[in-house]
Amino acid sequence: MKEDSSSASEGSRSDAPSVAARDSEDSSDATDRRIHLGKEEGENVPFEQLERMRQHGGITKQQIRQIVERAKASKFKRDNKNRPMEVSSKRPVPRLREVVPGVKRDSRDPRFDSLSGKLDTDRFRKRYAFLYDEQLPAEREEIKNTLQKAKGADRKKELQGQLTRVQQQIREEQARRQKQVIDTEYKKREKAAVKEGKKVFFPKRSDKKRQELVRRYEELKVAGRLEKAMAKRRRKNALKDHRYIPSGRKMVD
Repeated sequence: MKEDSSSASEGSRSDAPSVAARDSEDSSDATDRRIHLGKEEGENVPFEQLERMRQHGGITKQQIRQIVERAKASKFKRDNKNRPMEVSSKRPVPRLREVVPGVKRDSRDPRFDSLSGKLDTDRFRKRYAFLYDEQLPAEREEIKNTLQKAKGADRKKELQGQLTRVQQQIREEQARRQKQVIDTEYKKREKAAVKEGKKVFFPKRSDKKRQELVRRYEELKVAGRLEKAMAKRRRKNALKDHRYIPSGRKMVD
């Protein structure tokens, strides 16, 4: 009886390693199957979660299903309706990026572009004549009224500068229009002379300037400001001549 019991104990001892080996093989096979199932059903699961599950003893099929269901059910929501929706930044970057080229806007200057047509100076001046006939005179009167009510030397100086600029723009436009009238008259005379068979006459710049002065004096005379303008011109010429007069002489011993 003692021999039988000892032989049985020895047999059980000899069978123990084989049983442990079979259990380890079965557990490894089960782990491999679970990992295989995880690869099939957990394609949409983040890599970090899969790696964490592997480190903690493998992944079961039930665990993979739960992770997939939670991933499908989880949606990015706003904490507040006034905030933008937060999207996860843990997304794989594609190997080939799709770069959307920006729309290139070609800048063009209508003054030098043939698409705008040829510049018609007369037509342009007629279209924008209201700036000098209506807007600038109204602005001048407004600045004058503001200047009368203004307080402080700096503010008055600023308004006076604005008034001077506006008046200068109006005077320049009036002088340009007068010059245009003179040029138009000369062109009419030239056309009439050509029709009569005469030789074309090209006036000098001095002749145009003289005729412009005559026209200006006539307008000043009609307005009653001729004497004031002539006195101002005489003072201006006197200042020019005064520059050439020696201020003093050196005394010679």
